[in-house]
Amino acid sequence: MIWRIHKTYRAMATLSIADIEAQIKEREEQIAHLRAVAAKQRQEEISEVLQDLRRKIAEYGISAKELGLTGKSAVPSRRAAAAPTGPTYRGPNGETWVGGTRGRKPSWLSAALAQGKTLSDFEI
Repeated sequence: MIWRIHKTYRAMATLSIADIEAQIKEREEQIAHLRAVAAKQRQEEISEVLQDLRRKIAEYGISAKELGLTGKSAVPSRRAAAAPTGPTYRGPNGETWVGGTRGRKPSWLSAALAQGKTLSDFEI
């Protein structure tokens, strides 16, 4: 057994880099071919399953509602974050802040309010 491993290793050691690269390319071509064959076979199987389902649906008179098909995607869609709403305020240096957002007021607004100004002084 050890002799076989050693013999195989020696045979591999005598391969040139060009030979190894040629073998790699050949294997990659085989992989690509097998992937294409698998994809074609999967499509054929899907077609057969769909034909069978259509035949049975017609045979039994099953409706889309009975199948639980609502026309909506089975995967819930991700909703975009809601845009901040509320009045917009502009600071003395051109900064803006949308009122009604979560979190603290900006420091420029807090300082101005502490000096006796009101929010309406900065409203756009």
